[in-house]
Amino acid sequence: MIRSRIRNIRFKRFYSLSSGEAELHKKLEKALEPKLLNVQDISGGCGSMYQIKIISEKFKGMSMVKQHRLVNEILKDDISKMHGVRLDTQSTE
Repeated sequence: MIRSRIRNIRFKRFYSLSSGEAELHKKLEKALEPKLLNVQDISGGCGSMYQIKIISEKFKGMSMVKQHRLVNEILKDDISKMHGVRLDTQSTE
């Protein structure tokens, strides 16, 4: 019997970021130096709603509310033009 081994696979996007996704990604990467950062336009391409997942050491010791406030502060100019944003933030702890 052949044993299958499960390996940790890091999934990569096989398409390029939209201009809105790229702009948010750039700002968050510069400010938070994340271990993982995924920015996705979930509005159908019009840029009115984004889903963002961030894992960063900069969140260490912060509550989830404080993590979200930090991201909101970094993206405050962009968020004011959006319909909404979904955040999933985690520390590397």
